[in-house]
Amino acid sequence: MAQFIQTKHGKPVLVNLNQLLSHHLLITGMTGSGKSSTLLSLAEQLQRENHIGIIFDATGEFNHLHDAIIYKLGVNANLPLSQLSVDNIARILSFDASTLYKKLVAAVQSLKINQNIMHQSGTYIKINQELITYNKRVQALRYAGSDYDASKLADQITEEFIQPLENSTANFNFLGQQYNHAEIQKYWDDILHAKLLLSNRHTQKVFGLPHSFANSNQDNETQFDLIYVLKLFSGMKSRHRTLIIDISDIQDDTKTSQLVMDILLKQLLFIRAKSNLRLPVTVLLDEYHRYVPKNAEVMDSGVFKLLREGRKYGLYAVLSTQSPLDLPTQIRGQFGSVLAHRLQDSSEIDSILAKQSRKKLPQLANGDGLLKLYESKKPKLVHVVAPETQHDTDSPRFLMASQDDFHFINQ
Repeated sequence: MAQFIQTKHGKPVLVNLNQLLSHHLLITGMTGSGKSSTLLSLAEQLQRENHIGIIFDATGEFNHLHDAIIYKLGVNANLPLSQLSVDNIARILSFDASTLYKKLVAAVQSLKINQNIMHQSGTYIKINQELITYNKRVQALRYAGSDYDASKLADQITEEFIQPLENSTANFNFLGQQYNHAEIQKYWDDILHAKLLLSNRHTQKVFGLPHSFANSNQDNETQFDLIYVLKLFSGMKSRHRTLIIDISDIQDDTKTSQLVMDILLKQLLFIRAKSNLRLPVTVLLDEYHRYVPKNAEVMDSGVFKLLREGRKYGLYAVLSTQSPLDLPTQIRGQFGSVLAHRLQDSSEIDSILAKQSRKKLPQLANGDGLLKLYESKKPKLVHVVAPETQHDTDSPRFLMASQDDFHFINQ
């Protein structure tokens, strides 16, 4: 059961979790209205019921939740680039041109050959290599490992731009005999961007790439593969029932954070779809307006797929956002239950609740909310039970050197 306090009578209101979460729950409200406290309180109540919860923490506010396992992306966890699909790598590297995509596919295969067949580091040199030899190595990959050094992708892409000689000495039994300098120049801005990105310290830590930056205590901390962590945790029977994935370190990079969230949610859905386990897992997405994809990408986004397909695999979403209008209509329409804290804008209110709520929502105190459950006719006025876990979401206060207030002069 999830517990709220009914404001009108001051009595506890017990809500069945199936009723509250089975069609996903949207929590919304302006800054300081109680969204984070509500999410934290719900996480604690899921723990008490011994249910599995996975929190994607955008702000780092959930790190004090008791009896939780915490992984912080870029510190003690990463999303290994070498284990991602070529499509996802192309998005991370901002490769839009079809030619660069094809070269990226070839580069991944070349690096796999170099590491698993040739047992060499660095890039795989393809100039003056016979086609028949290369094909044998490609076939051998079927029985070898699939790891590769993803930090060398940009360098390897340059190696893929090769062609035969442009005279009578051209040998078409080779992969190529010279670099295609014209094509390399044409795509150099994109290749250079990829080089710089893959050599960036932050990128290396987030995507688990080999690095050579100076050691520090944080850099020496063991990093875990988040995809493996999700696979392990989503079917684990343990007293540690809450997994926190702290992605607050990348909140300043909108594109990267959107991609990371998209990849993680799709991976979680894929893991559950392939598993025979049907333990219910509640996925709590804090401050999701930070990661909203563009409208053109909504239908293929991880959050839309989770909301649309997750329930049949036992995945139930709780999403918090400051304004419901920050969410595209395709996503907003997937929620059966809504808990609305204080909202001022009438268009925001109308997008999730009936117009009769216009008078109540702007006047709600912190922690108060209108709870509209799936298939219920009217929302209930409730106050969320305060979480036991301490968290600080207050805005910084001005410190005054004197006791005087600001003075204004009447005109």
